[in-house]
Amino acid sequence: MFNYIKLQKLRFETLLPYHLNDWRKVPIKENGEPLIQIPKEISFPFYSRKMKIVTDERMYLREGVLERIFFARSLLQKKYGLDLVVYDGWRSIELQENLFWYYMKMYTANKFGQKESFEELDTFTAIRSYFVSLLPEMQKEMIEANRPYVSWPSKSPTEPSPHSTGGSVDVWLFEKEVEMDLGVSFDCMEKTAGVFYHLNLFRKKFTSNDQQICRNRSKLILSMTSAGFSCYGPEFWHFNYGNQMDALVKGGIASYSYIEP
Repeated sequence: MFNYIKLQKLRFETLLPYHLNDWRKVPIKENGEPLIQIPKEISFPFYSRKMKIVTDERMYLREGVLERIFFARSLLQKKYGLDLVVYDGWRSIELQENLFWYYMKMYTANKFGQKESFEELDTFTAIRSYFVSLLPEMQKEMIEANRPYVSWPSKSPTEPSPHSTGGSVDVWLFEKEVEMDLGVSFDCMEKTAGVFYHLNLFRKKFTSNDQQICRNRSKLILSMTSAGFSCYGPEFWHFNYGNQMDALVKGGIASYSYIEP
C-alpha cells in the first residue's frame, strides 16, 4: 500500500495520545497570531453554501495555519497534480452551536431512541429546548456521543472549541476543479470517515474505486502532515495545528486559544 509503514507510524503517533489523554486538559499559551481571511481561490465555505447553516461566507485561519495549507497544496500539486480546497476553518460560536445541534438531530439522536422526537424540530432553538428537557443523564451521554464529531461550543480561554481557535481546518482533494471521491461525503459521522480507516485489513471496501480512494486519502494525509499538521482520528479531512488537539499529539503546550476576527 502507498507509504504503508509511514502511515502506520502516523496512526500510532496520532491515536495513542487521544486514547491516553484528554486534549481539553492541554495547557495553552496564546501567541497572539492573527486570523487571516482564506483566499477565495482555495476556499469553499461548505456550511454557508451547501448546508445554509450560516450566511457569512468569509473564512479564516490563523496565519501560520494558512501558510501550511499553501505548503500542503503545493506538495499535492507538484507530486500528484491534485489541488486542495478548504471547506471549513475558524468557526464563530454561532456556527459551532448550529452544527452541534444539527448533528445531534441528524445522527446522535437516533443512537438514543430519540430520532422521531428530534425529526419534528425544525429550528436550532427548538432542538436545544427539547434537549434540555431530557433527563440529565441522557443529556450527558448524548453530548459525549456527539463531541467526537462536533465539539461543544466554547469560548473558554482554557478549553475552547478547536475550530474557534483558528487552528483546525477541514480540507478536501480536488482534481481539475472537481471534488474527488474519497469514499464518504464530507462530515460523514461513520467509522468509514476515520483518518486511518483505509489501513484496516478487514474493513468494508468503498463502493467505487476502493484502491484509488485509499491512495488519495493517503496522499492527503501525508501532504498535510508533511506541512506540519496533525491528524484527527474520526475525520480524515480534519487537521490541526497550534491548538490543544495538535499539542496533544505533538507534546508541549498549545499556542492558540479562542479568537475572533
